[in-house]
Amino acid sequence: MVLLTKEKTKQDLRAQWNETKKLLTEGKIKEIEAISREHGLNVSAMSYFFVSLQMKSLGYDGIPYLDCKTFQGWKASGFNVCKGEHSHISGVTWIRPTYKTDSGDVEDSDYMFPKEYHLFHRSQVK
Repeated sequence: MVLLTKEKTKQDLRAQWNETKKLLTEGKIKEIEAISREHGLNVSAMSYFFVSLQMKSLGYDGIPYLDCKTFQGWKASGFNVCKGEHSHISGVTWIRPTYKTDSGDVEDSDYMFPKEYHLFHRSQVK
């Protein structure tokens, strides 16, 4: 799995997401859903798996979205990201744009695009 960098494009995000999707088995989905229920996590199995593969490749231990959070997520939990730390883990959310029709109605597009967000591991906070 290629790690995401700031130079990666939206197409690279989509390709990496699709590559990860091929690795996700039904048994792994059930395991992830059990962990998510146990810890009260509200993320998809695919997002969890996507982040867990990055954590594993970087040598980080722990549970995705519990031991790695966004900058604001850590702040809301009462922690601060250490000065000078950079995110090495990326998450992806999918956005469906809306558009106005000629009649002025707002409709959802058929297309979804990936939006990257950055996560910090618990070893990067105090």
